[in-house]
Amino acid sequence: MKKAQRKARDKMTWMIVGAGAAMLASTLVDKSMTAGWRAITNDDPPKKPESPKTALTEALAWTAASALAVGVSQILAKRGAAIGWRAYTGKLPPV
Repeated sequence: MKKAQRKARDKMTWMIVGAGAAMLASTLVDKSMTAGWRAITNDDPPKKPESPKTALTEALAWTAASALAVGVSQILAKRGAAIGWRAYTGKLPPV
């Protein structure tokens, strides 16, 4: 296989691995955040934080907490995938 083809294949494979890890992490965090919200507030998280029917403090708290948790989990998942990639290939993932 030519070097350019191998590089393109590796890049595509990395995109799939990185995206898959981030999506899995987001799903797990979403379920954990919902369970945590229920445990703390004894209520479901807001389904539509943008709705005027949702209290602003509740909407802001849910949005901030979930955005932070999802962002951190995606970075950690991608870093974990990069560590696995390097262990498997001996190289850093393609950018």
